[in-house]
Amino acid sequence: MRDSGTWLSRCSEVLPRPVAAPGPDHILVDWREYCDPAVRWLRACVEEWQERGQFRHHRAGTVLVAFRAGWLATSATVPEYHLGAPLPSLAGARAVLDSEGRLMHLSLSGSDQVLSDADASADAWWSELHQFFAPLAEGLAAVGGPPADSDQYWGNPVGLVGEVLRRVATLGAPGDVRASAHRLRAASGREHLLVLRNHPDGSWSRRRTCCQWWRRDGGYCTDCVLHDSPVRAR
Repeated sequence: MRDSGTWLSRCSEVLPRPVAAPGPDHILVDWREYCDPAVRWLRACVEEWQERGQFRHHRAGTVLVAFRAGWLATSATVPEYHLGAPLPSLAGARAVLDSEGRLMHLSLSGSDQVLSDADASADAWWSELHQFFAPLAEGLAAVGGPPADSDQYWGNPVGLVGEVLRRVATLGAPGDVRASAHRLRAASGREHLLVLRNHPDGSWSRRRTCCQWWRRDGGYCTDCVLHDSPVRAR
């Protein structure tokens, strides 16, 4: 798509796009090392979320890590797919952690980390996301979270597609964001994790899994699965 580079640059206004290098107070860790339950990073990150939220159920910390990782991965790839730009590869991704061990950004620097235009299909997008996310899901299961195939994890890289595209649309970017959402959802093979239809409030995307942060008075996501639920705090 013409001028995709300009629009991709602007996406950093509304999305946590990858960084080329960490800041002075950040820690840079290879993604698979971060996901390895035998190494300290993932377990410490889960525990930090548990403490921040004062959660009793250990599932909350693991799900919040999955939510953050899914948000970073979709923000790093969905805009490229929608705008017809070369699709970044996540194979060499590195985790950028803050001084407390929280996952803040992804780093995708490296000339070998771009798929050609010919490979930038919805299926290629999902292949990248799946290979990126599977080690995390396995690691989270190993540190006490739900099973690695749980929708509580996978609802993030699938369900957040709609919110990423909604934010891209707020910039005035060209293209049919809903059509892109439908194609990417279909490629995931997990269509039940993202509802795409018009809602009375004017939104068109709903996640089907929960990030858990609302339990600690953290507010609700724009596309919250609890949006129409009677149990939602008013």
